[in-house]
Amino acid sequence: MSIDQSKKYGIVKDYHQQTKHQLHRYARSPGYLDWDNQPLPYRLFDGAPQIQLPLIDKDRELPYSSLYQPKSSRDSISIESIASMLELSMGLSAWKKYGASEWALRMNPSSGNLHPTECYLVLPDLARQKACVTHYNPYLHALEVRALLDRSQALWLESCGGFGIILTSIPWREAWKYGERAFRYCQHDLGHALGALRYSCNLNGWKMTLIPQISEKTLEHFLGFDQLRWVDGEAEHVDCLCWVESKHYDSKAISEWFSLQQNLTYQHSPNRLSPEHANWEIIDKVQKASRPNDSIALQTSNYSNPGENAFTSTFAAEAIIRRRRSAQNYDLQASRTDLVAFSHALEKTLPHNGCPFDVFPYEAQVHLAIFVHAVEGLDSGLYMLVRNAEHLESLKKLTHSNFDWYQLTESLPLYCLQKGDFRARAQMLSCMQAIAGDSAYALGMLAHFDSVLRQDPSLYPRLYWETGLVGQVLYLEAEAHNLRATGIGCFFDDEMHKILGLKGGEWQSLYHFTVGKHVDDDRVETKSPYYHLKL
Repeated sequence: MSIDQSKKYGIVKDYHQQTKHQLHRYARSPGYLDWDNQPLPYRLFDGAPQIQLPLIDKDRELPYSSLYQPKSSRDSISIESIASMLELSMGLSAWKKYGASEWALRMNPSSGNLHPTECYLVLPDLARQKACVTHYNPYLHALEVRALLDRSQALWLESCGGFGIILTSIPWREAWKYGERAFRYCQHDLGHALGALRYSCNLNGWKMTLIPQISEKTLEHFLGFDQLRWVDGEAEHVDCLCWVESKHYDSKAISEWFSLQQNLTYQHSPNRLSPEHANWEIIDKVQKASRPNDSIALQTSNYSNPGENAFTSTFAAEAIIRRRRSAQNYDLQASRTDLVAFSHALEKTLPHNGCPFDVFPYEAQVHLAIFVHAVEGLDSGLYMLVRNAEHLESLKKLTHSNFDWYQLTESLPLYCLQKGDFRARAQMLSCMQAIAGDSAYALGMLAHFDSVLRQDPSLYPRLYWETGLVGQVLYLEAEAHNLRATGIGCFFDDEMHKILGLKGGEWQSLYHFTVGKHVDDDRVETKSPYYHLKL
């Protein structure tokens, strides 16, 4: 490891350690909700021309299997098909109203419904629209034109037969509420956004892949971020470039093309999100330390399309996406599932299963430590789903020596570690939140940590992206089984490690999750997602 890499690794490791919640001390945050400075949930570019996108009139009633199986025919790239892709991934899913308060929910989940992730598209010439760089506005379901592309740029995009998606994060949106832990949550949300986009692309018959060879600095220059004057504390940070293809693509050629574009002009300024801001220097430090170089290790392409599975949901694919919510409460008695449904949901989180993990060109580093509470046909207890077989021996060696590590079936890498009632411990670990104990099952996502980050500290955010992808699968699988899921960002990191017997930093718990039967609050009114556009 070079001196520079060693320094970056130290910054990342220190950030992760400092931002752990402890039983006697939570990670630093504002300590209260400063409602006067709550960030606006929508990035706007004042005065930018808009491309109004059509809303889906009627869902296509594609079966549940369409979430994972690619269509036999691909939809052409058009304003209409791009609009449906965005509506089902980054768009609004509903409005909620309680008393005088009203707020929007989105298709892609977010920590605290704060939505730090922004989406930019690099589009070829389309009918009635020249090639351009755009920003997606989910409130208006519109594209804001940030820059027009010249003829040579448009011809290159046309020759590729696809388009680019650039995802960015605004850390202030999360730091306003969560303080120094916000960087973690931005990366969770980025992973969820990747999953949501990959699923919606699949429904159009499109492949979507993250391009790993390109640096954030190159993408920031391409988007004109170095030409903009950001409001202090509200800067956006580029996370990644994805390519959506209708033909075979060359990731190296795509990276080189983006690197060579120098003549784009950006004129419109970003809106102000808050009157005042709190400065969290630790987030700026880890942001810089985890920026990648022009290439990243641990790439792999060992993904395949899964075969047909016997399970089918009573809900259509688009209905499952639209139904997705984060549960606030669970019914303890009704929060049950059976072994077939449970095993099916876990099987869909395995990285060899194509969509959505084929978007992610990195070796799997995340495993699931599962607290089974109420799965018919399975004893309550602590289990481990090993998503990368190469890590099995390390996990066995570094966890408690008295764990059984009994594999239930050869067809699924699920191991029973210890039988027993873990409801109270699951609730304690998740910052005492009842949803972790009242559910059918809860879990912690355990990531290969020190060895990975010593090799390349820039993989730190990508570990969280992987947890977000896993979480997106669990969200949709819960809805497909008429249950509901909740991502949990508040948990006691090291207490989770103690239950597993882990010491040191080789494995770290990065994200918690829980699945059960939700209890709706009848006092909260629900409105259609774009009712405000029809007023």
